[in-house]
Amino acid sequence: MKEILNQIFDIEQKSEKKDIDIFNRNIRRLYHEIEVLGFVAKNPLGEKYSLERTDIEATLMSDFKPKMKITKVLKPIIFTTTNGQMQLVQKGVVIVE
Repeated sequence: MKEILNQIFDIEQKSEKKDIDIFNRNIRRLYHEIEVLGFVAKNPLGEKYSLERTDIEATLMSDFKPKMKITKVLKPIIFTTTNGQMQLVQKGVVIVE
């Protein structure tokens, strides 16, 4: 399921970059169906970055500063829900500036 979510995320990113919105409904539907199966993909784009975050692997484009943000997401954060508990399946891979 992790690879399927990564592929859907990649398709979504490419369609947004090319300003193609005809797939938006289909992509949302795929995410919904996967959530029903207990998986969630989170896009942390724009979120504040801190050294304490354990849900991402970050490449810093400069020396660390307190107000850095995630500017690019290469892979989403993926969680699964088991017995009501969320578990990390994949750390997000991000660029921070």
